[in-house]
Amino acid sequence: MAIVLTKEQRQGPPLSDVAFAEWFVDEIMPEMHAVERRALKRVECLRKVKSARAYIQHFGFSVTSHQGQVMSLMWILGPNFFEFSPFREILADRATPPAVKVEKLWQVEDEAMQYAEDHCDDRYWYPRLVAGNILGLKPYSEMSEDELQQPVDERDDDPWSHFHDNDS
Repeated sequence: MAIVLTKEQRQGPPLSDVAFAEWFVDEIMPEMHAVERRALKRVECLRKVKSARAYIQHFGFSVTSHQGQVMSLMWILGPNFFEFSPFREILADRATPPAVKVEKLWQVEDEAMQYAEDHCDDRYWYPRLVAGNILGLKPYSEMSEDELQQPVDERDDDPWSHFHDNDS
């Protein structure tokens, strides 16, 4: 009997948040987002990618290459690009396979891309900075002192515990 694997299974397991951030910042950003990468310290890029990846997973992307392509859109258009039409509709369509969604996202007309870029809100790199975020995370501004003092769950959006400044 032959073993039949899907394309997603052949691509291997998803990377952890930390491994994904390191892969994206070290492998993708120097080529695709060189200006942004040079303008920010590595640790800042890592923290943004690790935190914002939760949005990508929220939209059903589990394959690393798909997540990387959507993350690239976040760096080009802004981390809240998904709030605007037609991105919002493409991402909300649960019937469309992720690979097709990625293609559709990159084929959006220039005017819509420009609109998203013009309305970029950098708070979205860190979902807990945004009240009413689509992930359902309680924003820092609404947390009590006790909540803010609780240990952070590693799976949560805390980017601070894993990355340290070791370069520019």
